[in-house]
Order: sequence, then structure tokens, then C-alpha cells
Amino acid sequence: EKVNAWFRGNSPFEKAKSSTIAIEVNNIVALSNQTYQIDWTEYERDRKGKETGTRRFRGIATVTLTAPQDEATIRLNPIGLYIRDFDWTAQL
Repeated sequence: EKVNAWFRGNSPFEKAKSSTIAIEVNNIVALSNQTYQIDWTEYERDRKGKETGTRRFRGIATVTLTAPQDEATIRLNPIGLYIRDFDWTAQL
């Protein structure tokens, strides 16, 4: 639900009309066996490919592993990795 709420207010399809964003993961640190800190950089480019901005972020994600129970789920998520919760902030 948290992901859906974010995407309702931040449509990637609307964004893609004027720009694209490439992600570079800089660092992942295990805080526990289910929680990870992720640092990444976003590179924004206009539709002609010119870089228009760079932003750094740090996020915390809590994950769970659940073995797939049917063929449809295996096709969508063969390792059964699910994000249970997440949060992120821009870095200065």
C-alpha cells in the first residue's frame, strides 16, 4: 500500500514524458537479517539525454523471504523476496 500511495502522487509515466532517471546503487549495508540500508544516486536526464540533475538518497528496507507456492508466483518472483516496509530521505 505504501508503494501504491507514493506512485499515485508520483507517476513515472508522467515523469517519463519530460525526463528519465537512472539509478546507481552506491552501498548496501545489512542492519539485521531482514533490514538493509541502501545508498543510491539518481541521475536525471532530459529526453535528449542531457543530464539535468543528480540527487543522492539513503533508504531503509525491511524484507522477507517467502517460498513461492504456485507457478504464477514463481514466474513473477522466483526467489520470493518481498519488501515489507521502506523509507528514504534525500542526502545533502
